[in-house]
Amino acid sequence: MAIDKKVHKFTEVLTSEQKAKLKSLAHHLKPVVQVGNQGLSETVIKEIHLALEKHELVKIQLPGNTDADSKKDKQNELSSVLAKNSHVIGRIGRSVILYLEKEPQEAKIKLKSL
Repeated sequence: MAIDKKVHKFTEVLTSEQKAKLKSLAHHLKPVVQVGNQGLSETVIKEIHLALEKHELVKIQLPGNTDADSKKDKQNELSSVLAKNSHVIGRIGRSVILYLEKEPQEAKIKLKSL
């Protein structure tokens, strides 16, 4: 008997409702990874990937002594090094919220799909 395995298509863009749910879930989280003044080194990127694999939803803390433009640049740099099924949910102050979308059967966080 052949088992029909459906391939999960990862969401390229999350809806505002999905982002709102993820932000509410992330509200109480403490930052798991702190990016230092040296920026996104290979070690920091590896730690972010490990944290996302383990938790799906994480907060990253950016350095505190940078201006708003620099924080935005770091957020853009962060989104460029993430996996294809990862999303930057939002930024509040020095914290950035990241979400890793997993296969539905493996996911801890269930989002309503369109």
